[in-house]
Amino acid sequence: MRKDSAALMNTDCEKDTGGKAGFIKDKNTYTLYKTDIQKRNYKMLFYVSFSLLFLGILFLTVNSFFHIFNSGTKYIYLYWVGSSCCMFLLCLWKKQWILNHAIAVLYIYLAGIMISMIISGTYFYRDSASAVMIGCIACMPILLFDKQWRFCLFDISICSLFIIFSFMAKDSSVALIDCVNAFSFCFISCLIGMYTIQLKFLDIRTKYMILEQLETDSLTGLMSRNAAIREIEKYYRSPSSGIGALFIIDIDHFKDINDTYGHLEGDHILIEVAHIIRDSFPETDCKARLGGDEFLVFMKNVEDTARIQTYAESLNQNVREGSFSFNKNLHLTVSIGISLCRECTSFEELYVQADTMLYEVKNQNRNGYKISCEILYLIFDYPHKHYTFKHFEI
Repeated sequence: MRKDSAALMNTDCEKDTGGKAGFIKDKNTYTLYKTDIQKRNYKMLFYVSFSLLFLGILFLTVNSFFHIFNSGTKYIYLYWVGSSCCMFLLCLWKKQWILNHAIAVLYIYLAGIMISMIISGTYFYRDSASAVMIGCIACMPILLFDKQWRFCLFDISICSLFIIFSFMAKDSSVALIDCVNAFSFCFISCLIGMYTIQLKFLDIRTKYMILEQLETDSLTGLMSRNAAIREIEKYYRSPSSGIGALFIIDIDHFKDINDTYGHLEGDHILIEVAHIIRDSFPETDCKARLGGDEFLVFMKNVEDTARIQTYAESLNQNVREGSFSFNKNLHLTVSIGISLCRECTSFEELYVQADTMLYEVKNQNRNGYKISCEILYLIFDYPHKHYTFKHFEI
């Protein structure tokens, strides 16, 4: 019995863990993590454009005093300054657009910089091998975060273009050195790039796994307490938020179930009740396990009490009529405390009222629900203050 319950419990958890779990198992990681990839490429674009803008200005300033660069190289640095200045300002002024197209923009920007370096290293320095260009190829894995084949294609294209220009502008012996160096570093760059891209994907995946552990109750697959509190408080901070209803749900006599059947079967009951709660409320509602045998449901934009009563009665009925796999003869009931609020300053304000209603239900034979009276009076302008209470007989 215990082994069967444990196996079923594990199966249920794997089946019902939603959100980020499916996120992690999906094979198309690039599509799933595209937002994170764009953000990282945006940051790289921002820092690279700022760095090259600073270096371009520095080189031009030094050259104006010491004349260490030839006239052609000066124009290359002027291009650096101009293109980097434009890209840096775009990152600041058109952040959202750049963020949405960060990978494409970064490729275009880096292609322009690399072509300028190719021209500088071939036509303006014809008598020597281009060490700077080789260094740029070696740095490529740091600059780009994209699909591996696209990264390698870009790297090889830049390397091939450099070799073509080198043979066109330089002596064949010098160009041959450039060719050997370029292909060697391009090969190393592709290997390092593929490895670093895998590490970056792993980093993002780990982040989502940690978030999932923090935001999901590991036993039931519902939201965790802290995640639910954040969502509720975020809802009330929104200027367009309406009336919210908080359901606090407690399994009646759960301690007796644990003492009679054991904690493993008790955990299985929690999983099955979580199933019922999930199926009894719309997907848009926030559903969480607060701890122990206590659950939470938060309904948004409540317009009248009829909707609240309908879902509360439905939940009571679904739990009473539920068939629990390890013990078909077990009859469960739940007690529900409900509070409403239009403008809450904190989760505690809503929770205390619902918790009070819950314990009043428990003091009146359990297996029912109760809605706060004063909050009903204030929100819906009822002519008389009253409690909405319903108890169900088995």
